[in-house]
Amino acid sequence: MFGSRSVSVPRVVFVVVTVALAVLAGRELYASIRTASISIVAERIERGGTVADDVVAKYASRSVEVIDGHYCRSDIVAAGVTLVLAQLDRQNVNVNYDAWAAAASGARQYLRYALSCMPTNSNFWLRLAAVQSTIAEEPVSIAGMMKRSVVLAPHDDMMVLTRFYFWNDFTDATLAAAKRALDSDLTTMLKRGDRCRVNAAIKEISPQLRPIFDRSWANVGDGATARFRQRCSR
Repeated sequence: MFGSRSVSVPRVVFVVVTVALAVLAGRELYASIRTASISIVAERIERGGTVADDVVAKYASRSVEVIDGHYCRSDIVAAGVTLVLAQLDRQNVNVNYDAWAAAASGARQYLRYALSCMPTNSNFWLRLAAVQSTIAEEPVSIAGMMKRSVVLAPHDDMMVLTRFYFWNDFTDATLAAAKRALDSDLTTMLKRGDRCRVNAAIKEISPQLRPIFDRSWANVGDGATARFRQRCSR
């Protein structure tokens, strides 16, 4: 009797595990099929391909399927981020405020969902901060998002330069609220950044960022900044 039981238990476990894996595989396949068109359009945008505005609008609106389906797979979530941000970028608040407001609200909602799936994604924190700043610049809230982005990717060259683009556009209040994170980014950029890319980024610095940038430039010393005075041919 005991021998029969010892044989049946492993079999039951095997069957349960097999069924569970089959269910998971089926769910992943269903998710891939349901979001395939979203991923295709997003990939085209990321490659710099031409995508008509109505196509972007159509598939950005379908990104809600990712939220409704509770899909947290990184490739699916990232494709949705690309689409909602592309949709927002194509809106003009001065031409059609309602369309812009809907796109901004949709992008914010989706990015919050994306971060619930991937809370350690530095880029998603940055994009949420940027979207929030276009809706209403809440210095403390936006500073918090930027701080998280800096903490999660403090030395990633592309992320530091991307953040610089947004630092350059924030108000005095937000820059002050995120002072430590901003100083860290600027110092990292000037000490470790690629000379040519940094030179291109700092050609135009906003009036509100200029005194902070100049202070960081002085603090890192001539040894670190001398290389930026050289001509960049590439």
